[in-house]
Amino acid sequence: MLGIDPAISPATRQAITKVRELVEQAPAFHVILLTVIPIPYTASPSLGMYVGQIQPLPITTEQRREAEEVLKRARLEFQKYTISSERIEMMIRVGEPAGEIVRAARELGVDLIVVGSRGEGFRHKLRRLLVGSISRRVLALAPCPVMIVMAPPIAQPGDLVAWYRKALTAYLEEQTGALAVFTPQQVATMFLPASKKKAGRKEVAAATLALEHLVNSGRLCRHEVEGQLRYVND
Repeated sequence: MLGIDPAISPATRQAITKVRELVEQAPAFHVILLTVIPIPYTASPSLGMYVGQIQPLPITTEQRREAEEVLKRARLEFQKYTISSERIEMMIRVGEPAGEIVRAARELGVDLIVVGSRGEGFRHKLRRLLVGSISRRVLALAPCPVMIVMAPPIAQPGDLVAWYRKALTAYLEEQTGALAVFTPQQVATMFLPASKKKAGRKEVAAATLALEHLVNSGRLCRHEVEGQLRYVND
């Protein structure tokens, strides 16, 4: 069973690769792709509730749709390597991620749980200190072996223009068929390197050059709307 986070983070992509390699080596393997929709809560008192009591809110249609899309994208990663859809099951659970992963594993009697770990950066270490790590909680509670796959190290850009060009190209390849509209400021912020705290003039200039490169290669079209440049993949 493979846990899929809503964003399909680099750690999850690495986990997908590891599971795909296992499946290719063992044709009898059956893969369960599981994503968990966290339940939102309200602390507002209402009829029948005492002050301070929390109550789970129902998930929205949009949350359900996004979860289904995430699982379809993950399944496509396996099908690219001729792994048949009959060997892949998709499952959506609602609740606390680590608890639901463990509960599903126990109910289905799975042989292995695979989850991604987002890395050892300061923010991730701080988050683990305050609220714990999903992967570590799964490891502690799981009824079967757990494989924790680390996110690949983030390359630090030596050339900002090349960095943004590569990020934009990868994004466009993932979003094939979907309309994408960019401004230099949006690109500079959206694909900001991890080593940068915020997108400044240097980053915006690099993003602009990367967008222009994709215009010249035919990947994007440039339009001027109310005095502002827009880059569109249509």
